[in-house]
Amino acid sequence: MKSRTASFLFTMALAPLIAGCFTGERPHFDHDPFRAGTATGDPAIDAVLTRLDAVITGPATALYAVLTKFGNTTSSATVTLDGSRRAIEIGNVQFVENDSEQFTCTLDGSAPCASGINEARVSDVGITFDFYAADAARRLRRDAQAKVGPATASEEVIANQQATCVTVPVTGGSAIYCALANGMIAKLDDGDVLIVLGLLTPTVDPARLEPISP
Repeated sequence: MKSRTASFLFTMALAPLIAGCFTGERPHFDHDPFRAGTATGDPAIDAVLTRLDAVITGPATALYAVLTKFGNTTSSATVTLDGSRRAIEIGNVQFVENDSEQFTCTLDGSAPCASGINEARVSDVGITFDFYAADAARRLRRDAQAKVGPATASEEVIANQQATCVTVPVTGGSAIYCALANGMIAKLDDGDVLIVLGLLTPTVDPARLEPISP
């Protein structure tokens, strides 16, 4: 009887500890290997990532040509940055961040603006509205993990701008990333897209930072 009582008391004392293992707050670890600021250990790749990770506020206007390799289609893209305000145009779609507000619009005014950023509107182009920096950095980090040989550093002049570049050998070919000193992508050439900067100016047209209404 004493043995059974002792066993019962031991079980009751242990129960809260066991429950805590299942219901208590679990430790959290950030395992995202592609987040901004994560170094790859490859100097050539990290030199480009350091630029792409930089906070870009402008004022700046950048014009790009985008080739979507699946389907061999071309699109234009424009990035307008001015402090906390930015507007990204991809094809006929306009994304606007104006202080605390976000909108998705059409450049030709064929549809009313909608609140929020709807990236599905440009899914057929193969890029996101962050293509000019944050998304380019994420692509590069993915390729860094998938590389099949050493990366090669180089310098290029693109749209009259000096760019730091890296060529990453991956299965099926190579991916090329070039970044400007201001943190914007100058060229991205991978298996999905070719993005090339055509013009960069240190000015903005205020009208580009406003949502287009029909």
